[in-house]
Amino acid sequence: MNYGENFKRELINLNLSINNQKQFFQVISNDLKEKGYVAQTFEEAIIEREKMYPTGLQLENFAIAIPHTDVVHIQRPFVAVYRLKKAINFYQMGTDDVIVPVKDVLVLGINEPKKQVGLLSNLMQCFSKNEFVKKYKNITTSDSVIELIKNNL
Repeated sequence: MNYGENFKRELINLNLSINNQKQFFQVISNDLKEKGYVAQTFEEAIIEREKMYPTGLQLENFAIAIPHTDVVHIQRPFVAVYRLKKAINFYQMGTDDVIVPVKDVLVLGINEPKKQVGLLSNLMQCFSKNEFVKKYKNITTSDSVIELIKNNL
């Protein structure tokens, strides 16, 4: 399955300045709505899902969050990539009390449930490899993000 096609240059921001998770979800939801990727219901849905199923991942040398929501809120499939100027808090996946400070967030917008599970699994495999993480951390352009991820998914 070709997940790489879901990564779009217009949905990569490697220098996002926000202060907290709430502001993050507001900013990205508005952007995704304006570009026609998500429904009006997306912001509320992704916030609620994050509360119930946290998506922060503290890996060996890297922390990332991979928030997503139900397919009904997605109009066109996408993966949006954000690198934040300063870390914001997410809870560790599978917990409700372990805080993970995160500077890198991949927002999944998949409109087929079976594909969402596969993509999430593949991304977690990529980010669990030290060599991939090292390259990802040093990336400075949208095209480089797309190329690295497409070559590793």
